[in-house]
Amino acid sequence: MTAATYKDAPPRLECGTRQSLIVVAVLTYQRPKLLGRLLDEFSRSNLPVRFGTVLLVIDNDGAGSGQPIVDAWRTQIPNLRYLVETRRGIPVARNRAIDAAEELGADALCFLDDDEFPDKDWLVRIVEHWQDTGADLIGGPVFVAPTEVGKSPWQRAINRSLAARATKKNRDIVSDVEHGKRYTIVTNNWLCDLNWLKRVGLRFDERRLVSGGSDTVFFHAAQGLGCATSWCPRAMVYETMTDDRLSLRYHFARASSQSINHFQMKGQHITGTVVVQIVLCAAVRAVLGLGLLVIPIFGIASPLIAVRSLGWAVGRLRALQGKQSTLYA
Repeated sequence: MTAATYKDAPPRLECGTRQSLIVVAVLTYQRPKLLGRLLDEFSRSNLPVRFGTVLLVIDNDGAGSGQPIVDAWRTQIPNLRYLVETRRGIPVARNRAIDAAEELGADALCFLDDDEFPDKDWLVRIVEHWQDTGADLIGGPVFVAPTEVGKSPWQRAINRSLAARATKKNRDIVSDVEHGKRYTIVTNNWLCDLNWLKRVGLRFDERRLVSGGSDTVFFHAAQGLGCATSWCPRAMVYETMTDDRLSLRYHFARASSQSINHFQMKGQHITGTVVVQIVLCAAVRAVLGLGLLVIPIFGIASPLIAVRSLGWAVGRLRALQGKQSTLYA
């Protein structure tokens, strides 16, 4: 990729010296309404005063369907860029974002999903956290946005359950961080120091084109390379649940696919002992899921946690049969 690939010229450097630069990358594919909301919210964001900021939209639709949406926001968002990645696949588009950020000479790369929108102080807070901690990779919480007008009572109930589960998950991560337990940083709220990334040469695994989980694989690989990680609970983003996600069927299938990915990431050989362990573990998860449907100890979050627990159990059994995740096919 050359600089001529960009619709606009790179940011101008001030006073003959290199200005520190943050690139915020958004991957999108045929979701103009959601992309428009993200751009709308980002246009009102507070930006770090000591850094230049580029908002980079990577469109994974070879037809460039996202360009009219981006063009509509150019006057409201300084340094808004647009690139088309014709090779399909989330990890491919993520790697294109890394290449583009490095070409611009950025110091850090952030990722947001196109079905999210940031809190107005999100970028300021995650950049300040990066500067204060010196971490190589930083994550933050994702909350579920309220439903839009016109959703059915059932869809609103599922959204409330999703929101409660997300709040619980975010609270649990903060507790894990405080107690030195493991947590995972994925690209729905993500900042990476590009100087560190250049040094180690890590990229997203492009073999995981439709399975999902390439950001989790990236995170574990980064840890193996000595990456210093941190969590910024004040850098908040919000996820909009589309109609297809406001169903228990979807979240059952999603949990099943994620369970398959998790099993494959562990790289275990299928032995008799492993089969027995997985079947027993899946049985326990299924029983716990059914129990949550009867006794909702997590309140409104219980139905989603229960359905996901059942999906996780089924996914583990499917993994034993050699099934592959096609979550993003």
